[in-house]
Amino acid sequence: MSQVTQNKVVAAPVPMTPLQEFWHYFKRNKGAVVGLVYVVIMILIAVFANFLAPYNPADQFRDALLAPPAWQDGGSLAHLLGTDDVGRDVLSRLMYGARLSLLVGCLVVVLSLIMGVVLGLVAGYFGGIVDNIIMRIVDIMLALPSLLLALVLVAIFGPSIGNAALALTFVALPHYVR
Repeated sequence: MSQVTQNKVVAAPVPMTPLQEFWHYFKRNKGAVVGLVYVVIMILIAVFANFLAPYNPADQFRDALLAPPAWQDGGSLAHLLGTDDVGRDVLSRLMYGARLSLLVGCLVVVLSLIMGVVLGLVAGYFGGIVDNIIMRIVDIMLALPSLLLALVLVAIFGPSIGNAALALTFVALPHYVR
């Protein structure tokens, strides 16, 4: 009376690729998903500002100086976010301004990453006195308030977008050197 039972072999689940695993955990973090959606929307607005913006950002509407946003009394749908003190549409200026903001932000990250990695590699490779000099300079930069340091550098270099990007690169540099 022996009975032979047969166990079916159940295959193990297929392991996830690194990208699948990343997405699996990433989509569980609601804050990260909201942030990703926000960044994607900002990039799309910046790229397609020519088509999305209702007006040219430099156009002046003299009949609508300091017009309030559409949801306030006196506002109109012609200028959803209102106009500034010379009559330029605020929504159009924000859409076109997103281009410059994203460009400067990406430029600062790339430049500080490249320069920081190079300085960190030099400090690590040579060690000794070279490492001490580079790391003490980085310590001094980290000890200073970042915003104050950036403002001082812009005051020294002069006011321009390029100089502001250079100052921000210099301020972000120590984090990549370490």
